[in-house]
Amino acid sequence: MDKYQTFYQPNPEILELVQRIEQQLSQWSVLVASLSSQQRLVLQHRALHASLALDHNSLSLVQLQELAAGKRVVALVHDIQQANNALTLYQQLASLDPYQSADLQRAHAAFMSSVVSDAGQYRLQGAGVYEGHKLVHMPPPPGNVSALVDSLCHKLQHEPIHPLLASCLMHYQLAFIHPFSDGNGRLCRLWQQLILASWQSTFAFLPFTAVLKDKARDYYKTLRQSVPKYDATAFILFMLRSIQECLSVETAQFDHGELSQVAVLPDQPLVDLAQFVQLKAQKVKNKTSGPWYKTEDQILKKLKKDNRLSAKTLADELGLSSRAIEKQLAKLKAEGKLLRTGPAKGGRWQVVA
Repeated sequence: MDKYQTFYQPNPEILELVQRIEQQLSQWSVLVASLSSQQRLVLQHRALHASLALDHNSLSLVQLQELAAGKRVVALVHDIQQANNALTLYQQLASLDPYQSADLQRAHAAFMSSVVSDAGQYRLQGAGVYEGHKLVHMPPPPGNVSALVDSLCHKLQHEPIHPLLASCLMHYQLAFIHPFSDGNGRLCRLWQQLILASWQSTFAFLPFTAVLKDKARDYYKTLRQSVPKYDATAFILFMLRSIQECLSVETAQFDHGELSQVAVLPDQPLVDLAQFVQLKAQKVKNKTSGPWYKTEDQILKKLKKDNRLSAKTLADELGLSSRAIEKQLAKLKAEGKLLRTGPAKGGRWQVVA
């Protein structure tokens, strides 16, 4: 892959983790074989929910389960669309080959249908990954993306490398290449799971993305610090530790009969954003703690200090995408907590709450 070749250093802990995971997989396979189809679905929903949450989707696991059951839930229409797309795609996983770039584009098209205009197409513009105001990674130019993805898929399919390591390298390298304008994180995590499931089918029911969600800060930090060095060693270690931890936790839950069951929500009509905000104001007096509200508080705090900040600047400072910030700003304005005065460029924010 020319100068975009990724390396990892020989490390005794990597070998130890691989051996430990292989041992645990034997027990995991026996446990999964004893599950009902409904219980397996619960595990898949947990994995899907965690991956969506890492990309700032606001749906709860309960709402995702109800959506999958064909019920209507009260949530942001944009987030419901993303979740429905993901649920549809997860039903097609068996037809996807993780080493075919065309399938990667097909999966992106399904994931991002009606969400972005270029769903299924490689990005046509340059991109940058920021930490605060600091550019921490400049992905390859768009003209190189197709060749790089093809080369990556061919390399990992044909090189003699353990599937656990190949899955980590696929995740890492796709994040490095950043092939799409949006939705790259979900595809990176899904493609790692596809490689693992093609090696051991019971990986399809291991919700290791739930561990990544719980360690989101460390997950993103390790990925961003590894990319500029062209060295995936630290990221491989982080992912293998997460997989091993997930196997331990899930096996222990089985032993104690604590497998999560399908939760139930009352049937509710699908509403648009304005209706959702109105219902929230009527029914919820105290906000629940969580990443969604922490981000709201951070945005309001920053705008109190500087009411001229743009959505892009907020996104850079908070380490989020511009689309995620714009969604938060729209929600705050709809709730009456934030006002915008003046023109789009050069205007000011007024924090009401």
